[in-house]
Amino acid sequence: MSPAPRGPDRTAVGAHPLVAHPRRNANCHACAFKSGCLPAELEGQHLARFEQAVGRPQHPLRAGQILVRQGDPIDTLYTLRAGAMKAFFDAADGTERVMAFRFPGAIIGLAEAYQTHWSRSLSALEDSRLCHIPLHAIDNVLQRQLMHLMSECLRREYEAHLTLALNSSARKVIAFLLGLSAVFSARGQSAVDLRLPMTYLDIASHLGMRHESLSRTLSQLEQQGLIQKSGRTIRLSDIDRLRRIKHDMEAP
Repeated sequence: MSPAPRGPDRTAVGAHPLVAHPRRNANCHACAFKSGCLPAELEGQHLARFEQAVGRPQHPLRAGQILVRQGDPIDTLYTLRAGAMKAFFDAADGTERVMAFRFPGAIIGLAEAYQTHWSRSLSALEDSRLCHIPLHAIDNVLQRQLMHLMSECLRREYEAHLTLALNSSARKVIAFLLGLSAVFSARGQSAVDLRLPMTYLDIASHLGMRHESLSRTLSQLEQQGLIQKSGRTIRLSDIDRLRRIKHDMEAP
């Protein structure tokens, strides 16, 4: 299997500094993502101290802007409040390998929480907004929640690896599209009309496919009446049938 070529958006990425703002406490108590974030079980003074340590959400990252680079020292975790991001690394052959996509509510850096350096780079796929959580703000009270979130992160990454291990291009693409559908639906977006923040080159890289193979597979699914593709939007025309296909391919 040949690696996917580096996408054209890679050349547009620049490590522009974030715009500084006056210090202001975060409002975790009113955040829609609190139940899945580090302060999920904090109340009262514990929550107030955490909000003071976190500070206000960062100024939005522009599309294509780098958040962290592979090898940078890690001293902060991030919660994605809005937008979308991709995690990637530069392979020895010079190609970019997309490891994962991140959507609102995701905590970025869980895999590196107990490491000293970032194992991957992260960039914004579209204008994004994040909260930054300094590691020094994670006290003993938060360690249990951190371990829980890390275990959930490992479970999701394991499931993603199972998708990549599928030996059929159609199976990989169907599993990926249904995964996106579930993510979008959980955030109140359409589970059928998927507006893709990532490029098709990014998707091909993530699935370990050539771009041409991905395009051919999407065309085949469209011819079968399973999807409709229009630019960066994919409609799951027959989501029930797609789910049955996914169920059948997971059967022993």
